[in-house]
Amino acid sequence: MPIVQRSALRVSSELPQSVDNSLSKYFPPLIDQKGGSCAQASAIGYMYTYEMNRLLDRDASASPANRFSYQYTYNFVNEGKDNGSLSWEGLSLATDNGVITEEDWPESGPTSFKWATGYEKYLTAIHYRARTFDRIPLEKWEDLPGLKQFLYNRGTNGSAGGLVVFSGYAGNWTINQYDGPSATGYHRLLTKLGTDGGHALTIVGYDDLVEFTTPGGEVSKGAFIVVNTWGSYAHDRGRFYLPYWLYFNHSPKNLLSDFVTSVDPYYQEPQIVFKVGVECDSRDDLSFQIGVAPNQTDMRPTHQIQVSIADHQGGDHPMQGAWWPNDIEFGFDFSKVVKLMDGYDHPAYFLTVSRNKRGSKEATVARLTGLSVYDYRQGPGNTKVHVFDMEEARQEGTVDFHTGYNTYRLSSIPPKKTSFSPVEWISAQTKQPVSAPLVVRTASGKYAKIRLSDYDRAAGTIHIKYVYNPEGGRNLK
Repeated sequence: MPIVQRSALRVSSELPQSVDNSLSKYFPPLIDQKGGSCAQASAIGYMYTYEMNRLLDRDASASPANRFSYQYTYNFVNEGKDNGSLSWEGLSLATDNGVITEEDWPESGPTSFKWATGYEKYLTAIHYRARTFDRIPLEKWEDLPGLKQFLYNRGTNGSAGGLVVFSGYAGNWTINQYDGPSATGYHRLLTKLGTDGGHALTIVGYDDLVEFTTPGGEVSKGAFIVVNTWGSYAHDRGRFYLPYWLYFNHSPKNLLSDFVTSVDPYYQEPQIVFKVGVECDSRDDLSFQIGVAPNQTDMRPTHQIQVSIADHQGGDHPMQGAWWPNDIEFGFDFSKVVKLMDGYDHPAYFLTVSRNKRGSKEATVARLTGLSVYDYRQGPGNTKVHVFDMEEARQEGTVDFHTGYNTYRLSSIPPKKTSFSPVEWISAQTKQPVSAPLVVRTASGKYAKIRLSDYDRAAGTIHIKYVYNPEGGRNLK
């Protein structure tokens, strides 16, 4: 799990009296969260969107292609129920397989628990990744200047500032009208922390002029600017002040984090991606591994990774979600293994599907519907596509997933096929080679008479009985 525990951030430049990154073009329109998705709305909908647009210098409001779907990550991690989640769960998915954009994944409501289908959507998501997500200490007053520095310019002169997310209780908090001093002009102030109802929020800046009267009657200066996920009509245009004093003087019952979370985004061009189609009516029964071996004849992978999405996730629903179809098409990124593939001129690729009953329902249908590997390493216009022979798998009865591990092997060099039967070479009844003998003629005119038996696909073996005339007599005409 790529979580980095940072030490307290240092102040490297003079700080202004206020920062408000929610006014930046990188910040998206306000979110009115669906169901209990606050952690994903804050971490993905706000922070991840902002940080990726900051990296790429794009306007978040210009296009849904510039915003990232918090419901995409939420529906993978909520167990197929509106259970809530943790911010790091979605950020972890972002490190491994990216995040789908709102253009490819508009809001779908809180009860369908929908997953996206379509290879191109996942391929786009794979470009937008998180390198790490960091836990920045925020438990004592001495930590405050470093966080303000991060909000101002992420510790780099000339850079745009960052965002962070945190959690607290919101069930019975008090937010009052505020008309006191400020540099940023908001009129809602949190004056009492909650003691129930866990909630995730985003800190977008600070204002050192805001005043808060403590329970002891003293005036404490300064507050974070917090953006909520309850739409633009909540608070003051979705925003309120959280006094520094309240953050650093809370009790354990208020659940305020002793750290805040940031994310380090990056953009990548994928190198190798698996396109996988499956059909299943209880998706949490399944998980996926993808692997590679150096030679096309190898029967086991030498390098293999667990896919982080669809990993016994999503509850007892069809693949696309409640009331949606059983079939789905994924894109699974394999690019991080490429550095281990030096000298793999003609590799074999592997997909392993694990099927085990999870939850209260066991799948009644679970099968492979398609498998390809896309190799983008030669650049645009030179993509290599390796396609698994689904027709052969259907003939051999291997497309259905049995309980346990189901492994599919895909050679990067398509096998050359010959047949002595225009209809079949494997008998549909016996699952063995058709018994008729073959007569094979060599280029020099010699011949061999052969017969195949005892075919074992799993072991990759077959018995060959042959008669060979080295003198070339009785040549075929």
